[in-house]
Amino acid sequence: MSDALAARGEAIHKALLAMESDCAENDLFPLGYMIPQVELVLENADYDPEDVVAEDFDATFEEWMQHAFAQDSMSVDDRERIAELWAEARKRAQTTVGA
Repeated sequence: MSDALAARGEAIHKALLAMESDCAENDLFPLGYMIPQVELVLENADYDPEDVVAEDFDATFEEWMQHAFAQDSMSVDDRERIAELWAEARKRAQTTVGA
């Protein structure tokens, strides 16, 4: 049985790790913030693999991040940079899976 949500999460995780390996110094914090969040979403997601599509990971991650931002009192600048890097990671993950 295929698990589209987990596969998408893994593709995003790999994209973020690749981005971190060659990023500018000022992107180390936002990427380092996002990478473990992906793992937490995957660990804590409660779903039936038959009832999800890959895009459900993205929606779940975005909702998770909004809660994390509030809990961590994330600055507007950091939130904006994370959003930009998130968009890039999503593009890279799409390319990786050929979707």
